[in-house]
Amino acid sequence: MTDRVIPKAKRPLPIGVYETFLNWGQSRKSTFGYACNRKLKRRFRKRRDDSFDRVLANTRAGDVCIDLGANIGTITAQLASSGADVISFEPDPHTFTVLTQNTSHLPNVTLHQKAAGAQADQVMLRRAAGWDASDPMRHSETSSIVRADKGMADSNTVLVDVVDFVAFVTALDRDIRILKIDIEGAEWDLLDALLDAPVLQRIDTIFVETHERFDPEINIARFNRLAERAFAMDRPYINLYWQ
Repeated sequence: MTDRVIPKAKRPLPIGVYETFLNWGQSRKSTFGYACNRKLKRRFRKRRDDSFDRVLANTRAGDVCIDLGANIGTITAQLASSGADVISFEPDPHTFTVLTQNTSHLPNVTLHQKAAGAQADQVMLRRAAGWDASDPMRHSETSSIVRADKGMADSNTVLVDVVDFVAFVTALDRDIRILKIDIEGAEWDLLDALLDAPVLQRIDTIFVETHERFDPEINIARFNRLAERAFAMDRPYINLYWQ
């Protein structure tokens, strides 16, 4: 792609005594460490730039955008408004029905009732303990193929297909303008695979929500390693403080 807005990832720096303290505290492997990480990341998000809006404004017909974890289609519709071809993945069958209803009028949107992961598979999608089929949208954003903590319920599960995302993008054989990832803890393995794949160079920008809270002792370290790689790259631009 030429003449396109591709921001440069910038490391957010602690400002003031309180953020400096939080930055120190997040390295402690404990509940205290996670609390510091969560509070500092929340403050960094409040200072986030407008990179998503700037990239979207510079996106047009003929481009490709991908929405992983589309839920009911809010971001899918936003991406589609640019005129780009949008490919959206949502594994939960109840949520997928609503996603279809919300986006069926958009001719440039293609939907896949699948999860995205590091390898092709069939796995159980767990829903929140409070999920109820009579009100499936109430906890739709918490469904996950990797979470098994007390907030989830084994009784609220459904078998879903997982697409090998690296293989999918490679076979697509088109450059990706925007890749949005919000897949409730499955992002770690997917990003590890994607960042080591040649197809990474065909992606302009990645906006990802990471979920350290599901296993803080492991995932804070994974986030820090991911951040080091993201800040060293010219392409793709990876925004880890988007949501």
